[in-house]
Amino acid sequence: MKKLFLISLFLTLFACVGSDTEFLPQTVSESKSRKLLIKEYRPTENKVIINQGEYEIVEAFTTFKFNSKKDQTINKSFFAFSVRIKNLKTGKIGLSSEDSDHSQFLNFYCNFCGGINNDNLVLYYDDISKRESLDSIRIGFKDRNKNEKVVYFVQKR
Repeated sequence: MKKLFLISLFLTLFACVGSDTEFLPQTVSESKSRKLLIKEYRPTENKVIINQGEYEIVEAFTTFKFNSKKDQTINKSFFAFSVRIKNLKTGKIGLSSEDSDHSQFLNFYCNFCGGINNDNLVLYYDDISKRESLDSIRIGFKDRNKNEKVVYFVQKR
């Protein structure tokens, strides 16, 4: 019975995500090469603490994505702000598992618009008119004592 449940769960998840799902570019260079890059941003602070981990902000950018793997038309109904971070202790990209509870340690200053996409911190925007006027974005990074450091990301000129 347990195997039947796991198989049906797997099939449901696979059907929901699908093999044709297109994901956001993970880096500025990937976004540029695919002609999806909107703007690059620089942080006011390069190093942050999230829970117990120390991280370096590697890059930040706004990007589009394609409709699907088969439909390589740019989806212009939304865009995303993506922040790539690196764990200074391990050298790995993305949050370590003990720091990954973004509801506790990251403040996106919005309801239901921010989260983790693969290894990047991401804010989603469905108001496409904001993409040109978005000069700065803020994200709060909290340590294990819930002390918050607000970092502003300013558009590169």
